Order: sequence, then structure tokens, then C-alpha cells
Amino acid sequence: MTDHPPTRRTVEVDADVYDVLARTAASRDTDVNGALRYLIEAPTPRTVADDDED
Repeated sequence: MTDHPPTRRTVEVDADVYDVLARTAASRDTDVNGALRYLIEAPTPRTVADDDED
């Protein structure tokens, strides 16, 4: 894996998405960038496999 220097990006989001980011930021005592970073890095929950052995 190669290391890339940090870059700055601007992302436009819908007002509803921004609202979720703002509420997440407020609950985590951070800014919108911190909330976005948290949501990107948060582990995804495992899905339950369906057993159809009837």
C-alpha cells in the first residue's frame, strides 16, 4: 500500500445529509468534518445470514 499525501476535497451534499452530519457532529462534540470522518471510519455491522433449511 502506498502512502498518499493528505488532500483537501469539497463535497456538496443535500440539506438533509448536512442535517445528519450536523447532528452527528453535535452529539460527538466535533465539527461536520469530524462527523464525516467518524461516519466513514465507523465499522459496518455484520449482516445475519439467512438459513433456509426447512
